[in-house]
Amino acid sequence: MSATSTVAALAGLPVDTSDLLAWVTGRSPPPRHSEGLNDPMSVAALAHFVLLAQEAEGDAVAKATLNALRLLLDDREEARIWGRDDLVLFGSAFRAAKRRLAEPYPAPTLLAVAERLLEVHAELEIAPVGGRSLATLDGRQLIVDPRTFGTIWLLACHLPAALLAAGFTSQIIPSFVCLPKLLGLTARDLAGDLEKRLGDAALAGLKELDAVERLDANLPKELGVTRRSKLPALMRLEAAYPGIRIPAIARLLKISPQGAAKLASQAREMRGHPY
Repeated sequence: MSATSTVAALAGLPVDTSDLLAWVTGRSPPPRHSEGLNDPMSVAALAHFVLLAQEAEGDAVAKATLNALRLLLDDREEARIWGRDDLVLFGSAFRAAKRRLAEPYPAPTLLAVAERLLEVHAELEIAPVGGRSLATLDGRQLIVDPRTFGTIWLLACHLPAALLAAGFTSQIIPSFVCLPKLLGLTARDLAGDLEKRLGDAALAGLKELDAVERLDANLPKELGVTRRSKLPALMRLEAAYPGIRIPAIARLLKISPQGAAKLASQAREMRGHPY
């Protein structure tokens, strides 16, 4: 969710991770879904592009993580519901960027990645949406300028895969989507900027991992349940996705909604956390 929030900011869609969490856990529609026509695209479509860019063949961890998330919320279906036009508008540029950024690199360095990013950024083009005609209260017709779109957010989606393709990382790291809003004039400047941003993202990721491990360590050790009970798994799930709803619990733990509700009640008694 932090990756989606980072990319959304680059796309001009400021959204908090808590709002994304509410959507993923089934407590609300996508963030900004009712905020008018000024957004360049829907958050649902953007989240779909972020996840789609992180699909990597042969990466079992990434595949398992994505499959688990899609049991909570299917980004593909959400994008079709809330952002069908965005899939068409940005789809071609998304695929072109993915193809170019996955091509072989001359060296496993940030400089090589920066050079490729600047090349692809210069190549990408997204057709502007046509101007709109509006009628004023006094009967006049106004023509609103066509909407144009930046593409740095799109490159950010693919940055984790580009770092992997260059040999800079050994697997997809979802949080490594941290491009600046302006790429700069030279590849060397961009490489220096990337070095700092990736370092900050890695440090933030380690802190988040420490927090999750502390939550796990503080879970009750003696639950008084059998080995087959899903209660320990649910309590870890709730630590990772606070506020998760009963239907999502049922899908993830592969139990009936009635069983999920009963399990949630047991967890409330153990931890005092409402579902």
